[in-house]
Amino acid sequence: MPNPAIYPLYLGTFSVGLDKRFIRIARDEDAAKGALRISMNPILILHEDRVILIDCGLGDFGEESHIPYLMDLLSKHNLTSEDVTDIFLSHLHFDHIGGLASKDNGFWELTFPDARVWLSGEEWKKLKSLKQDDPNQEQFLDFVDVHADLHPVKDADTPFDGVTIWVIGGHTEFSLAIMFNFDGVRMLNAGDVMGTKGHINRKFAAKYDFDGKKSQQRRDELIAMAYNEDYIILAYHDNDMPVFRIKEYNDEKGYLLESAETSVS
Repeated sequence: MPNPAIYPLYLGTFSVGLDKRFIRIARDEDAAKGALRISMNPILILHEDRVILIDCGLGDFGEESHIPYLMDLLSKHNLTSEDVTDIFLSHLHFDHIGGLASKDNGFWELTFPDARVWLSGEEWKKLKSLKQDDPNQEQFLDFVDVHADLHPVKDADTPFDGVTIWVIGGHTEFSLAIMFNFDGVRMLNAGDVMGTKGHINRKFAAKYDFDGKKSQQRRDELIAMAYNEDYIILAYHDNDMPVFRIKEYNDEKGYLLESAETSVS
């Protein structure tokens, strides 16, 4: 197996309307009228003795629990939830953090009991100060705050060798870019600032961002870095190529992309 090995864990594709309900649809199906079509792919990175997840899905906060899907995907790599050593959270929306804990047996339990959870300390503090619409979300946050092994990070932190954090803002006030360099293999996740391959060749300021103009500015910087320094981009919400690199630039077509995920043997 290559070291590092990179696998997207495809949890499904969803139609998400103004009510913020995640309705599962087929991978090639259009979203409902006026809704967004969103896929979710926690990224699994295997390197030496570390089993790393980048974001962990919606958990129990969808129309169905996503935890069984995630466990099944891990099992295909001969892993269990207890094997996960580190979880990096790009930002703290529930479709990225909900998988940290579940209420399958009537009370909250950590999904990854032995994992260190790396997250923006400022964003966690802000999230905890806000009143949630759903009482289950309030309970979830309180449970995770007490029981998970949370490791707050700030700009320029290096959680361990080969990992650097950049607070980029944009999508949320404290969104993170997480950069890896394992044995010369560079990888980059920027959460929803660069959540799909479609973000690479588009210029836009999204209304769903905390600061849409800042998101585009950060995208421009990160895309240039990824192209010039051969970073593999880890795009959590992409439907068909969530792990890719920028192959070349073409004046007519823009950046040309190619898949970079590790093949499953």
